[in-house]
Amino acid sequence: MNMAFIQSCLQVQNYRITKHARLVMAERGIATTMIEKAVEFGEIFEREPDDQPYPSVLILGWLESGDPLHIKCSKSPEVPNLRIVTVYEPDDAKWESDYKTRKRKAR
Repeated sequence: MNMAFIQSCLQVQNYRITKHARLVMAERGIATTMIEKAVEFGEIFEREPDDQPYPSVLILGWLESGDPLHIKCSKSPEVPNLRIVTVYEPDDAKWESDYKTRKRKAR
């Protein structure tokens, strides 16, 4: 799965938002159009090939406000559409300032 596939699915609305993602979106006031715009110029920064039930990617996109947005997507090998698994604004306490690097936990 690459950004071209993800962006094309969003452009033609060939995607499904999981129940979990819809709940998170409602809690945080994130609209579908915000996700579409964030992905337009987003980048994949993490791949999770062993994720279940399907391999996934984590995308860093940006809201119109300038705030970062993480969008986790997957794709079933049998169905050629995108699944938006979850979406959230990354927590500064958990992510470095590039929003692509997880902070190490203090021991």
